[in-house]
Amino acid sequence: MSTPNVDAMITRMQALAAAASGKPVATDAQGANGVDFSAILKNAIENVNTAQNSAQAKAQSFSTGASDTSLEDVIVSLQKANLSLQGMIAVRNKLVDAYKEVTNLQV
Repeated sequence: MSTPNVDAMITRMQALAAAASGKPVATDAQGANGVDFSAILKNAIENVNTAQNSAQAKAQSFSTGASDTSLEDVIVSLQKANLSLQGMIAVRNKLVDAYKEVTNLQV
């Protein structure tokens, strides 16, 4: 899922939630406590991407024998990247479920 798609989905969810509650649509992405959900989500996506790229670079470096990277380092970085990706997939699934629930609300 790309960042622009996430931004569009967040904006639409906010608009639907505001329409369902009868409130005007807010123009900023910050909630009452000042937490910017879209910035947190973008940061998490970038962290997952960085972990994936780092793991791939270590695996490629190990396979070519170009550096002193050990097999243990490669396996650990691949597992970290896999766990971060699975976590992001779980978050995405929860967001999709929340979006579906909001769209099914009867006004």
